[in-house]
Amino acid sequence: MIDIADRPELAPELRLVPHAFRRTFGRPAEGVWYAPGVLNLLGGAIKVHARWGAIVAGDRRDDGLLELVSVNRPTERALLPSDDVPAWAAGVEATGGAALMCSVDLPQGSGLSAGEALRTAVALALKDLAGERFEEPRQEVLDLPGQRLLVVDTRVRRQEPQVERPYVQEADDLGVALSAYHRAQDPDPEQDAVVRAALAAGARGASTLIDPPGRPAVALVDADLVPAVKKAITKAVEIPPRYLTIVPGPFKAAALR
Repeated sequence: MIDIADRPELAPELRLVPHAFRRTFGRPAEGVWYAPGVLNLLGGAIKVHARWGAIVAGDRRDDGLLELVSVNRPTERALLPSDDVPAWAAGVEATGGAALMCSVDLPQGSGLSAGEALRTAVALALKDLAGERFEEPRQEVLDLPGQRLLVVDTRVRRQEPQVERPYVQEADDLGVALSAYHRAQDPDPEQDAVVRAALAAGARGASTLIDPPGRPAVALVDADLVPAVKKAITKAVEIPPRYLTIVPGPFKAAALR
């Protein structure tokens, strides 16, 4: 059987992680698993999957421990269960024994819940290695013809947690609901500046995103207005943001063995 790292028909990113596993552990990975990033709108009432996400590759361990290594932070290893876990692996649950090499496309706090994507990919790997069925998390199928969800990573990171205030959705229109959600929160100045600039430039709605330690935001924008909205936001803030434009679609978790 050809090592997953050497299978030419696979996308480069799906070969990169098992290749890093083989280089680190000196053996081929038993499988590679992918989970998409999650855009939690309205406090998680609506979940939209993006094409960026988390990939893990590895094999089973017989001692019941979960060893995690990051492609981006190879010296910050995690061996679970433990009380001493590096920040990039925080929240991952050890529900089986495995050695996994991990890669996440997005930094923590960028607005697409990178930590949630990693936890889902690890859970998928552990269940698959144990021969169990994995129940994929739900996602919303949004009908937004000609519109885009513009995620704005302000690049601001803060140690203090951002507390989410209760919000009850009263409007069926997503743009209206996003703006109402924003007004119900206590946004940082950077998030508020993004929202105000997006709305002034013609966005249908915009809101804070709760994704600590970052202070991201999101705007619902007509496709032809995306460049103008980006320009307005960049002009309104001090630090040039990172933008991710999402066309909602059925991006699903995947496993390769």
